Amino acid sequence: MPVTAISYLGAALAYLLLAVLVLTRWRQRPSSAWMLTASLLTAAWALYLALLSWRFNNDAAITAGLFEVGRNAGWFALLLAILASVGGSTETDQSAEDSTNTKAIRTWVGSITGFVLSVTLLFVLPPALAGVPLWRSLAILAMAVVGLILVEQVYRNTPPQRRWQIKFLCLALGGLFAFDLFLYADLVLFQNLDSPTWQARGIVSALVVPLLGIAFSRRLAQPGQTLVSRNLLFHTTALMGSGLYLLAVGIAAYFLRQVRGDVGTLLQIGFLFGAIVLLALVLFSGSVRARLRVFLSKHFFHYKYDYREEWLRLTGMLSGEDQAIPFHERCVGAISELVESSGGILWVRRDDGRYQIEGALNLGEPAYPPESPTEPLVSFLDRTNWIIELEEYRREPDFYHGLILPDWLLQDPRHWAVVPLLKGEELVGFVVLAQPRAPHRIDWEERDLLKTAGRQLAVYVALVRTQEALLEARQFEAFHRLAAYLVHDLKNVSAQLSLICSNAERHRDNPTFISDAFETIANARDRLERTQANLRHVQPQGPSVPQQTVALRDLLTEVITESQDERPTPTLEVKQPIELKIDRDGLKNIIQHLVRNAQQATAENGWVKLILDAEDDWIRILVEDNGSGMDEEFLRRRLFRPFQTTKGNAGMGIGLYEARDRIIRMGGRIDVQSRVGKGTLFTLRLPR
Repeated sequence: MPVTAISYLGAALAYLLLAVLVLTRWRQRPSSAWMLTASLLTAAWALYLALLSWRFNNDAAITAGLFEVGRNAGWFALLLAILASVGGSTETDQSAEDSTNTKAIRTWVGSITGFVLSVTLLFVLPPALAGVPLWRSLAILAMAVVGLILVEQVYRNTPPQRRWQIKFLCLALGGLFAFDLFLYADLVLFQNLDSPTWQARGIVSALVVPLLGIAFSRRLAQPGQTLVSRNLLFHTTALMGSGLYLLAVGIAAYFLRQVRGDVGTLLQIGFLFGAIVLLALVLFSGSVRARLRVFLSKHFFHYKYDYREEWLRLTGMLSGEDQAIPFHERCVGAISELVESSGGILWVRRDDGRYQIEGALNLGEPAYPPESPTEPLVSFLDRTNWIIELEEYRREPDFYHGLILPDWLLQDPRHWAVVPLLKGEELVGFVVLAQPRAPHRIDWEERDLLKTAGRQLAVYVALVRTQEALLEARQFEAFHRLAAYLVHDLKNVSAQLSLICSNAERHRDNPTFISDAFETIANARDRLERTQANLRHVQPQGPSVPQQTVALRDLLTEVITESQDERPTPTLEVKQPIELKIDRDGLKNIIQHLVRNAQQATAENGWVKLILDAEDDWIRILVEDNGSGMDEEFLRRRLFRPFQTTKGNAGMGIGLYEARDRIIRMGGRIDVQSRVGKGTLFTLRLPR
């Protein structure tokens, strides 16, 4: 008897024994009928191939098509029964969504399987109707791919705590289908049947019977809770698409091989390499993945999002799992990933009430102007809490009640939507999202998700701002502790000078007293200089000072006069004489501090200008120099922050922080423009 016949005859006997085992215990085991059917069909398939091999040798490889379909159909039915049983729910509180999702997946898998089996039945017709034997091999190869997909789906869709029940079943059937895939892929690509591999197919089939017996003894397919995974559906669809694509590539490569000579081999190798590279590009394409997720969400799920996974991902990004990305960029990434957007821009409200850019992701470094609370965009978001879809705004502007959006938002085609960040009823900021990878309109579900995510984001942004304020308070606490020691030094200096004054009347003609007095004064000077170095540019805040009418020309002239001890000497340009009711000393200290900073940052041959004019309802005082300037990073993240300075040990970084605080309390604001090596322009705006 040929070796091939012995191999398949052994497989037939093994599956008959498995069928007997199932018959003896079918009452205690779920899915017994499916296991019995699959075992008997496989035994019939192995017995048929044993008889053919005994009579026709290896020609059986292309003539046993109907039995191939029967064997595979039996195992497909078992896998689908297990999948349906795992997907079935006996819990009374199981949601309708889970049931709908399970039915959708079951219908999808059954439809695909039925399609493949139908095509296979067409291919296994007699040669006169079905064509060349290649198509039969392709049909069996397609069934092997579908079998692997079903095995993978059963394993992934089974809860981890119950996978021990189906582990050996998946190993056994996965091994069978993987062996068939290897055997028939070799036959399709090279039109050559490997005799040892074909002979071993029966033995391989018999070797998995013990694994199937163990799996059956572990009570297969017990009912349990529904576990529907969007990732499972996504990966299974991608795997199936890849398998069908590779089948198409195999067919094309077969026809290319028919070209005679070395050219055919060259074309075949080049085509296979290019096809694999193309498949890799598609699988790693973010746009393709996004489109596939949208397609699956539309056709297989009642809701578009798996809210548990989306919320865990959002919280994980915001809580700082990736510390390499700054917080504000993480905020943009967290909300943009929800809707498959490529990035966006985060705007946050600052202390002066204006909204400015705090972070941008995948949109470069935008330099858009700050948005004040009275601007139409901010006012609309604060009043309505709506999400603005820019394409919808362009199509139906009346829907937004006459809203006029700024040019920077409309003119950039990368912008897609504006999401408000609300903490209670307070507009903390807003996010401008970039165009999604898979273009689509924002529906009701996406709007609700973005609104909820925006509120979560607003809490995190407000929390970070609170932490920054707490850090500043702690820094001021340390500063005040230092000031207490300095006040003690000042008290000692005052006591020394008081002692000199009290003894001067009696000892003014005493040379020794005069010598001691000069020495004491020199010591006091040294201590005061040290105190001045530590407290440079710091002004005590004290109680509020009554306002008075001030001629700003005279005030600026006085500042210039008192600043002539350093170079370059400031110049004054008055475009319009103005009088203002304000805290005179406070404003003078602010301007004087800005002038001192400009002088220290400018070479002696440079220039410092003071300009006074008016603009609408604002009075403007400009302090401009052509000194060293400041870089963009310092302007955006460190300027106007306490204890941040470009002077090194020469400054403490308190003056500008206090200057802005005073200007805000006066009802104004302070802006700055600077370029490294070109100079700096400070603009003070005060209401008339």
